[in-house]
Amino acid sequence: MLLFFFALTLIIHQTELKNIHHLQRRLAGGLVPCAGEFPYLAISLHEQLHCTTAIITEQWLLGAAHCYIIRGKRIDPKEMFIVAGILDYQDKSCKWRQVRQALEIHLHPKFKEKQISKNDIGLVKVEPFEFNLAVQSIPLSGKPFPIDEEVRCTAAGWGDTDRMSFNSVLRKLDVIAAQSPKACPGLQINQRRRVICLVQDEGKGLCDGDSGGPLVCDGEMVGVAHQVYLETYKNFFAPPPDSMDCGAREIVHTYMFTCPFLDWIKSYVPEVPPQPPHCFYRRNSYHPTPDYRRINSFLLPFLNQSSVNH
Repeated sequence: MLLFFFALTLIIHQTELKNIHHLQRRLAGGLVPCAGEFPYLAISLHEQLHCTTAIITEQWLLGAAHCYIIRGKRIDPKEMFIVAGILDYQDKSCKWRQVRQALEIHLHPKFKEKQISKNDIGLVKVEPFEFNLAVQSIPLSGKPFPIDEEVRCTAAGWGDTDRMSFNSVLRKLDVIAAQSPKACPGLQINQRRRVICLVQDEGKGLCDGDSGGPLVCDGEMVGVAHQVYLETYKNFFAPPPDSMDCGAREIVHTYMFTCPFLDWIKSYVPEVPPQPPHCFYRRNSYHPTPDYRRINSFLLPFLNQSSVNH
């Protein structure tokens, strides 16, 4: 009986989306957007990593907490630069380009590094951006998200495009987002209530460098690019897979759902909407069976992170 349990134990292999070399680094299947199509996007640059982030006011950006930690230590704000108004962050000749040094970095107090759905939300304060056609803010949604329903949304980020090539150009991807046991396989109810997952679509998905980027549905930000994981049924002692191709159908892409964090965000950014009494709603009376399967998380080790120029 014990051996049978080990054989059927659910294993979730997961990783964050910043510069991790053993991943195929890309916004898989993404397209280069038109200039000015995503004026609310910016990139956080540090000498050891880069992440996508979203402008939510002239002075505040919302992204993933894990983008501001390196080997367990918080990044000094003076070492982080935010670049907005660009498609290619290496193109310093762009007339719309605006660069700001971080003034403050705030991570959610209950953030747990390298754990799925554990409050992976962070705020960065900068000197005010000058809003124009190329630099604008994105409104945060203050509305509940439908349960067990597929929603058309848009993802974008500065992830690399393949295993061997460096990419500095913004990419976009039309996606289907959902909050359900089917879209987020293997996650328990208490984990799912803080995330939104992308419906798996082979050849398309997020990966490192896209971390922190917004999930935008109906013109409002509802999520922050969080982690990818692989659900498998294997021997309990099986090691993590050697590769997690972000375009593979088996990979699950997750976003931190912003609604449960609105009160915390609002404590720093008064302009954001208040947190509603309920962050999810149903359009019908169907109630899925709770998913109580046991989860074991094996986090992939971080390798040396590449340097980027700002």
